[in-house]
Amino acid sequence: MTHDRPEFDRRAPLYNAHAVVQQEAAAWLAVWLPALIDGPALELGAGTGVFTRHLAARTSQLVATDASPRMVQAGSGALPKARWLVADAMSPPNGAAYRWIFSCSLVQWLPDPCATFRRWHDFADNSARLIAGWFIGGTMEPFFRSSPLPSPCAWRSAAEWQDLLRGAGWRVMRSEVRTFIRRHPDTKSLLREIHNLGAFVPRGTTPGRLRDAMRNHDLTRRGGDLETPFVFMRVEAQRE
Repeated sequence: MTHDRPEFDRRAPLYNAHAVVQQEAAAWLAVWLPALIDGPALELGAGTGVFTRHLAARTSQLVATDASPRMVQAGSGALPKARWLVADAMSPPNGAAYRWIFSCSLVQWLPDPCATFRRWHDFADNSARLIAGWFIGGTMEPFFRSSPLPSPCAWRSAAEWQDLLRGAGWRVMRSEVRTFIRRHPDTKSLLREIHNLGAFVPRGTTPGRLRDAMRNHDLTRRGGDLETPFVFMRVEAQRE
């Protein structure tokens, strides 16, 4: 499985219905939000607004961005209180130096997270806060262990992610990891859910190879549903 921006854009109408673990992770991340978010705030990778709804209740100065036009359209329709813009995580909108930067379920897709963290550091205000969360090593591990299909991300440990943040000028104030479990009757159902979130099987993968991967993973089930871990890390950091 891998991630593709045009595919992600096309999945905007289906995203909320299938983003169960993303919604659970967003609610867990939102526990760390202050009651009032004061000053200019920016959310990157907002998607359809799964995490934005937690932010919009706490501020009137939120700019919510995503690289997908259809995701932005869906988010702005559902949460018009925020100012929605189409923008890449490396190219945030110009203007105010942001006092708050937020992101949920984005960072694992970044091709160069250290460079992106530095970019966020550049447009953040002095002593700005970053509250973000993303999926880390261990996510879907049983599937990738039993399958020849490539992983969609370069999975990193919590310690490796903290090192990247520090190297980009962020002081990690606190971080925690939690595992969310998704249950499916078979691998086909699991992959359908992931596909409806904008990920897809890499081009060049033959139907036979995909069937073998699904069969191998189905054999790991020991009665009942397949249980798939999604390991999520939440971080609060301050700009140095």
